[in-house]
Amino acid sequence: MTENEPLFDPYRKWLGIPPEEQPPNYYRLLGIPLFEGDPDVIINAADRQIGHVRRFQAGKYADVCQRILNELAAARVCLLDPVRKRDYDQRLFFELQRRGAPLPLPVAQPLSTEPAFAGPAPENPNVSVSSPEMPAIRPAVGLSAESVPVTVLLKRRRKDFWKDPGVAVGLGVLFLLVCVLAILVIFRKELLGM
Repeated sequence: MTENEPLFDPYRKWLGIPPEEQPPNYYRLLGIPLFEGDPDVIINAADRQIGHVRRFQAGKYADVCQRILNELAAARVCLLDPVRKRDYDQRLFFELQRRGAPLPLPVAQPLSTEPAFAGPAPENPNVSVSSPEMPAIRPAVGLSAESVPVTVLLKRRRKDFWKDPGVAVGLGVLFLLVCVLAILVIFRKELLGM
């Protein structure tokens, strides 16, 4: 490369990613919307981008091409693995929020400290806000979004396996079947001998 020759920008030249969006996140690198969750969309986008960039492997920028191909492969692997994707999305979400970038998903706003209803509904003045049918609404404890990881918020609440009554009944039935089979095996000779 000579002194007068400008620096080659593979993101802009090959993938159409302008300098202000560099370094690109995995979604931008694949050319898909932020936080895309459909595996088919991710696979097809990765295949499309990889196929396009591979055309430049034999050219002047073969080493740059290999680096971009590695980044595309890393994006594909990360976004197709649910655990890695969740962690990546969490980091990306907070990074975008920190920079003040517009977020594509609706973000919950903290509840106000004032109750949602100031009094009875105008249509029915006999209904009280604190009636047993409709308990008073209490504001949630204010937590900042960064204090609770998204991975914690998205985890499904799991019950202890052994505390489930269905499991206890199933294990009891299984125990009884094993006992009956053991009795039949032990006394088989006596039953057949009669």
